[in-house]
Amino acid sequence: MTGVVRPGRPRSGEVDQAVLSVALDLVTTVGFRAVTIEGIAARAGVAKTTIYRRWPNRAAVVMDAFMVRVGSHTLFSPDEPFLLSVRHQMRTMAKAFRGEDGALVKALLAESQFDPELASAFRERWILPRRAMALAHFRSGVDQGAIRRDADLEATIDLLYAPIYYRLQMGTGPLSNTYIDSLFDHVMQGVRG
Repeated sequence: MTGVVRPGRPRSGEVDQAVLSVALDLVTTVGFRAVTIEGIAARAGVAKTTIYRRWPNRAAVVMDAFMVRVGSHTLFSPDEPFLLSVRHQMRTMAKAFRGEDGALVKALLAESQFDPELASAFRERWILPRRAMALAHFRSGVDQGAIRRDADLEATIDLLYAPIYYRLQMGTGPLSNTYIDSLFDHVMQGVRG
């Protein structure tokens, strides 16, 4: 029978989605400091133990929710030439950061200064995997001849992405396509093959 809700426990995927949705909603409405596992469990309609079986702490829940919301649509496109894929990815990231996703990143970065679990979760679940992904993509750019073989790829990644986070956090200017293109062009001038 389709369309009929059966009594009993929801499937695991439904529980995960409910918990992540509630966690994200709570972070954006009350802030990370006010989010608790108890509050997430109550609003999601699950037991605290259900959450603790899946996540070690509230920071991990919030970061997984963040990854679901922001992570997948800011990846490099494997179908585009290297330089175009980097510019496109940077523009997509900046566009996401101009809206609610940016407010969320800004809040998580700020709160991570005071919460070691959140700082660790943000670094381990967002920063380091994204950096590894970028490094692999930039190595492919070297292999394709788009970037000089002697270019410092770690520094190149810092030069391209640190200003985006700086502008987001400090509010020194808009994360416009014009800004992204200028940033991209300046950095790539120094490393192109």
